[in-house]
Amino acid sequence: MKNALNYYYNLHIENIHQKDRNYYFKVNNLQYMLLECGIEEINDIYNLNIYLTKNYSFYKIILNKENKILTAINEMNYILLEINNNKELNINEIIKINNISIVNFNKLRRDNWYTLWTNKIDYFEYQINQIGKKYPIIRESFNYYIGLAETAISLVKTLSGKEIYLSLSHKRITNPFDLYNPLNLIIDIRVRDICEYFKFCFFDNKNIFKELELFLNYNKLSYDESIYFLARMLFPTYYFDLYEKIVANEIKEGEIKKVISKVDKYEKLLKYIYLNFKNNNLYIEWLEKIN
Repeated sequence: MKNALNYYYNLHIENIHQKDRNYYFKVNNLQYMLLECGIEEINDIYNLNIYLTKNYSFYKIILNKENKILTAINEMNYILLEINNNKELNINEIIKINNISIVNFNKLRRDNWYTLWTNKIDYFEYQINQIGKKYPIIRESFNYYIGLAETAISLVKTLSGKEIYLSLSHKRITNPFDLYNPLNLIIDIRVRDICEYFKFCFFDNKNIFKELELFLNYNKLSYDESIYFLARMLFPTYYFDLYEKIVANEIKEGEIKKVISKVDKYEKLLKYIYLNFKNNNLYIEWLEKIN
């Protein structure tokens, strides 16, 4: 890989560290990452990156000597990033990014939650009917999480056709690198990131109630945003992400017990959020019954 980086990027590297299929190294006190990349909208990502790196500390995409975004090495496409900050993962950094004004990147939009979620659970239901016998833990828990997803979808459906504020967002946020990685960026409803952050922290055994309370008190969400917030917290991305990794043989099935074991505590979190947003237009019977 050193020779490839020298040839394609004119970088002379002494030490290189590999983790999974990605590579990390430093040159002249600058830190770099070479990552596998199969993103279809890579041109849009690159143009967005040019815009963002002019004014913000996002990791910079480095073109190869042919001025191409992707470099084919050993029949795989790679992209080179210059890592130019070491910011921490916290709610203030997320909100700062969400407040960046973005236009003209429609191919990166992921705000049609109703369609995306409906298609996802339809596929999962089909898939589990084919392979369910292989995964007894998933088979036993699956219908519960499909039920959560259906509740979330029914909420989102009530907002169909309404305009909503879109912001710079992320596919997932699980570590500081995710925040400023251009390959992780999308355009979505601004509560997406906050919800995924809270879900990640909750299932990472962090006590989020105080931080959640502060967020809800100081960031007054519109009625529509509050419905999206509750729907996003209801939709079990934390379960489905693990499910997909299990089916792809990336992790053992037993890993999913980590989220299943927290069902009762998470339902109480959902009840707390629900009561914060509840009004005459919002009624979810099973949440009402949680003690």
